[in-house]
Amino acid sequence: MPSVTASTGTIPAEEDESLVRPSSDPALAGHLELRAAIPSPLSKLENLPVEIVDEILSYLIHPRSRLPGLTEAQSAHKVPKELRRSIKNQEDLLQPPDMDRWAADIFSLHLLSHPFNALALTSKRCNELVQHYASHLVRSCNATMFNLPFARLDKYGPRCVYPDLSAIVYRRLWLQHAPRKCIYCHVVLECYPFSLVKRVLTTCEDCFYCSTMTVDEVQAQYHLSPATVLASHHIRRGAGSRWLLRVDVEALAWQLYRTRAFHNAHKEQFGKPCSLCAITTFRPEDVKRSNLKRQMAKKRSTRRVRA
Repeated sequence: MPSVTASTGTIPAEEDESLVRPSSDPALAGHLELRAAIPSPLSKLENLPVEIVDEILSYLIHPRSRLPGLTEAQSAHKVPKELRRSIKNQEDLLQPPDMDRWAADIFSLHLLSHPFNALALTSKRCNELVQHYASHLVRSCNATMFNLPFARLDKYGPRCVYPDLSAIVYRRLWLQHAPRKCIYCHVVLECYPFSLVKRVLTTCEDCFYCSTMTVDEVQAQYHLSPATVLASHHIRRGAGSRWLLRVDVEALAWQLYRTRAFHNAHKEQFGKPCSLCAITTFRPEDVKRSNLKRQMAKKRSTRRVRA
C-alpha cells in the first residue's frame, strides 16, 4: 500500500487524503467555513488605519492595573488616601476577594512583558506598527532625552545621517528610557537617567503595602498560624521574605470563615474568645505587639519596592 512519510511515522495514502479532502458532513463544513470567514482580533488590528493604531498604543505606553477592590480611577495617586480608605470600608466582606485583575500578583511583575514587546512578537505587521509609534515617542522627546539627528534626516535624507537611524529598534530604545510609573496608582517613580536600574513594570511603596501582609499580621488579624500560612501553596509571597499577597490571604480566610473581616480585637472582646473563629483569647498586649511588628517591617523595607 503506498504511503506518505510524516513526522511521526507513515500514514496510509487513503487516510492521508481524508485529512485534506473536504468533509462530507454539511454541519461540519459549514462550521469550518464560518470560522474561516471570521477574522481574528489580531487581523482586525493589523488592518486598522495607522492613526487609530497609534491612538490604541498611546494607552499602552504605561500599562495600568488597579488596587484590589478599587477601579483604576479610584486607585490613582491623586485620589486622597482618606477617600480610598472610605471606599474600601464599604466593601462587602462576605464576597470573595478581588482577584480577577491584570498584574494582581505584585511578586511576579518581573515576569510580565510590556505590551509593546508582547505585541511586536505577534506578527511582522504588528512589529512595524509598534516600531512606527515608538519612533514617534522618541522624536517627541528627542530634545530632552536622545539628541538624535532627526532634523538632518528630514532635510537631507538617510544617506547624510550618522548613525543609521533606520537600524534603531525604537521600541527598545523608548522602553529603556521611559519614565518609571507605578503600575497601580500611576505615580511617577523616577525619570531617566535612573539612579538605580528599574524594571519597566514596577510599583510604589504605598501600593506595595496595600497589596501585601506580613505573616505576623495574618496571625493577628485572621488567627492563622505562621506554619499554616507558609505551608500553603495557594498564598503567593516574595522569595525569601515574609510578605504575603493580601488577596490570597483573604481568599483563604473567606474559604474558612465565609468572610474577609479581620479578627482583630476590640475593647469589648478583650479576655473573650474571637467572635469569628472562637479559638483565640484577646489581650491588649497582643494588639500592641502586632502594631509594633508592622512598623518594624515597614522600616526594613526599601523606599521604592521593585516587585
